[in-house]
Amino acid sequence: MRKQSFLQGALILMFAGLFNRFIGFILRVIIVRMAGDEGLGLFQRVFPLFVTLLLLSTSGFPMAMAKLIPERMARKDLLGSYNLLKLSLLFVLCTASLIIAIMLPGVRFISTVIYRDSRTILLILAILPALLFSSLSSCFNAFFQGMHNMTPTALAQTIEQVSRFLATLLFLALLRHQAVHYRSAGIALGISIGEFSAFILLSILFINSLFRDFQVDKEKIQKNLYHNYREDFKEMARLALPITAGRLAHSLMFNAEAVLIPRQLQLKGFTLKEATSLYGQLSGMAEQLIYLPTVISIALTTSLVPTIADAYTRKDFRKIKSNYQDVIRICTYLGFPLTVIFFRLGTELCGLLFAYPQAGKILSIMGLSSTFLYYQQVSNGMLNGLGKPGLSLLNMLIGSGIKLLGILFLTGPLPGISGAAVSISLGIILTAILNFISIGDNIGYSISIKDCFAKPLLASIIIFYALPILKRFLPLLKLNFKLEIIILLLITILIYLFIMLAVKAITIEDIKHFRS
Repeated sequence: MRKQSFLQGALILMFAGLFNRFIGFILRVIIVRMAGDEGLGLFQRVFPLFVTLLLLSTSGFPMAMAKLIPERMARKDLLGSYNLLKLSLLFVLCTASLIIAIMLPGVRFISTVIYRDSRTILLILAILPALLFSSLSSCFNAFFQGMHNMTPTALAQTIEQVSRFLATLLFLALLRHQAVHYRSAGIALGISIGEFSAFILLSILFINSLFRDFQVDKEKIQKNLYHNYREDFKEMARLALPITAGRLAHSLMFNAEAVLIPRQLQLKGFTLKEATSLYGQLSGMAEQLIYLPTVISIALTTSLVPTIADAYTRKDFRKIKSNYQDVIRICTYLGFPLTVIFFRLGTELCGLLFAYPQAGKILSIMGLSSTFLYYQQVSNGMLNGLGKPGLSLLNMLIGSGIKLLGILFLTGPLPGISGAAVSISLGIILTAILNFISIGDNIGYSISIKDCFAKPLLASIIIFYALPILKRFLPLLKLNFKLEIIILLLITILIYLFIMLAVKAITIEDIKHFRS
């Protein structure tokens, strides 16, 4: 199986992720226009439950496998790598099946008692099949990633997104005259179909890889029969438990947001419909725009974990520090200008994409945390690759605690849903800062301030002051609103890139770096 470098693997995932996010974003816009902010808000209330169940069913085993396989391959232990996959698949199959069996009779209780909205029953039932297929797919993805081959993951993500897109459009069209919860259930069912398609593709790719790359004779097969699966399970569980706890805390926080924010809004005097709509603007519009560029940070994280694990096994700290500086540069180069764009053009972006300009205020607030969000994701991967998932967990818990307190105490006093947006942003910022300190304590703080922070900050400050000027002059061209905003964004991005090239923040060496 052909190995890919850290940046090559990240680049493959980025291209696939950009395409998938583009398709997913178009779907999100269509959903808003066909199901409305209430239908989107209804779906967004249930989706965190699915994420939590998925975390429980995988229990961090795929993430642990992505770290352990590079270590075994560094010792030329190909059989051991395949044994980790077999163990993970069996474990995940059992846990996912058990969770589904427990959930089915409890759906009505969750809908009526926890969500206090019986309309969510259909949504939960529609999304449950995705739990099994997504759990199994995560094992195959982790195996390929551990082998430093990101292509199968990229292909599976693309198939999943395209299948989901087509299925969701079909269901929304068929249910367009039905009540809003039927349309929301169609969105959930689209996820199940997408995950099933990805699982089928990954299964085919794995079987092909098995016959092509894993040629073993009878002696090796006999040796493999006596492999110590108990020790493998212990080793995976040791890494998986803190990883699972950290991701579970993050997921439970999303569930808490889905329950607490609408309730806090209702306590302030909003109706259930109004509270659901406002939550839809927060989680289904503003957060979606903030999370849209995470296609890059997620790609970096996915490729980073096995790379750092491999380098750490070899005690190659020079490579670890080099890769770490690369990801910080990418996060700041991406996050700083986006912070300016979200803050300055929040209303225009939400009006252009969703026809809900009122969500722009939420986007402007949350945009201030965008750089920290992207760094938080890759720094979690860095800590996992270093074998320090416990630190990632601790930082996540502290940040989540601040976020939860903010939601409870700020959602009421601040106007509307702005308090919730401030609280979520504070939790993200605090977690990112704590991760930065934790990584620095383990590998040092030898980071180029000029390249990583000063240059992108200078370029972002310039576009911060340039945007209001451009907004005043563009209307003189007498273009329609949509075209005006698109041109404004393009000019802003070009100015930023020109400045970054001028100060040599981006060089030809950076481009060559992706080949090595």
